[in-house]
Amino acid sequence: MKITATNILFYLLCVVHCLLYTSCTDKPKQKPIVVNYSKLKEDIIAVNKPAVVMESDEINAYVKAHNYDMKITGTGLRYMFLKENTKEKKIEAGNRIKVNYKVSLLDGTLCYSSDKKGPKEFTVGADMVESGIHEGVQLMHLHDKAIFILPAHLAFGLIGDRDKVPPKAAVVYTVEVISVQ
Repeated sequence: MKITATNILFYLLCVVHCLLYTSCTDKPKQKPIVVNYSKLKEDIIAVNKPAVVMESDEINAYVKAHNYDMKITGTGLRYMFLKENTKEKKIEAGNRIKVNYKVSLLDGTLCYSSDKKGPKEFTVGADMVESGIHEGVQLMHLHDKAIFILPAHLAFGLIGDRDKVPPKAAVVYTVEVISVQ
């Protein structure tokens, strides 16, 4: 049989006809999947509770070993001011700020530093920075310096940063606000 444009068109029309015919039959519709979000949330909390408790114990041991007097927010962010300037401008969401910083793991491993990379500039509450940093800097004023300990869920989460911060790692930030716009 010779392959021609007419033959190809005929076969293509046959395939389209079959597809349309089979897709238009009266098949019973599947029931939508109903998700009980409150039960799902409870299950997620129950599964992760041992890991959260272990991480909290590690952070508490770090704080105790360094003799820090830290406060804790409702999200689990721990913070302590090294230098406070309450008469300066308070940092708010939407401010463009520049900070000097050091990021390390609880074991003391230095991951990142403005000494090597230069100051970090970002818009509070908007740019891609760890959520714990957005929360922490809003406790600060211009020229304040603080230490933040971010549990994994406020830092780099379940996968880390795929470079220097491992998965599920709490991190220690030392942050100094050097400018606010």
